Amino acid sequence: MTASTLVDRIRQPEYTGENRCMPCTIVNVVIAAGLSLLLGFVWAPLVVISFAIFVAAIYTRGYLVPGTPTLTKRYFPDRVLRWFDKEPSPTEMGVQSDVGLGTGEKPSFDVEAVLQEAGALEPCEDIDDLCLTADFESEWAREIERTDDAAVRKRLASILGVDEEQVTLKQRDRWFAAAVDGVYVGQWDSHAALTADVATDVALEPRLDGWDGFGNDQRSALARGLRIYLDSCPDCGGNVEFGEETAESCCRSWEVLVIRCDDCGSRLFEIDLSEVEEAPA
Repeated sequence: MTASTLVDRIRQPEYTGENRCMPCTIVNVVIAAGLSLLLGFVWAPLVVISFAIFVAAIYTRGYLVPGTPTLTKRYFPDRVLRWFDKEPSPTEMGVQSDVGLGTGEKPSFDVEAVLQEAGALEPCEDIDDLCLTADFESEWAREIERTDDAAVRKRLASILGVDEEQVTLKQRDRWFAAAVDGVYVGQWDSHAALTADVATDVALEPRLDGWDGFGNDQRSALARGLRIYLDSCPDCGGNVEFGEETAESCCRSWEVLVIRCDDCGSRLFEIDLSEVEEAPA
């Protein structure tokens, strides 16, 4: 058995590489250092030897003490875990550059007002809320129906100013991502969410003057703002349902409000439940 084969056998991919939990790693390195110092009292060279072995174990397995990921999630304060968390937050899905439709950044303009100006939303007749206008709902549904992956790549390429062939789409952990020449430029809650956002972008363009002047973060916010009005899934065509779930990353877990496709389970929208509860009335 070669050394590389042995490493592959003991490696735990779910706790290493991109999935590595940094709080777990830090805690285990501290424990390893303490144990090595104690062993050094028995025989001085053991300090270096044992520490090297412990670090190798942490590198290949993600932790030294069994159960560390569970313990850190349970006992570390959430504010500490957030410092190390690589998972995009439910309300601010990360992008690696200021491009794309998946930023989810909080806009510096009134999303609902702009959508009403575009004729996409209007006051509901029977409740104190906003609803889709009939003509936009029909237009949006038609646009979603004809938005396949080729249309998505073409639209993203136009937004990013690259060739369509450079854009690829793929599942990336909990998210559905777009990349240009292998570099991730945006990620969405799901393939269905991306389809809806691209269809929204196309449908809104002729309805708003100066569309080219809207920043990518603003266009993302408009698309995300309309996603909560979906009543059928862009992927499987089934019903859409609201619910509460527990989301998890490498380092922590949190409660979220989720909109999912009932038939295929695609996640259309997700927001930290604490933000909903803390929002002003």
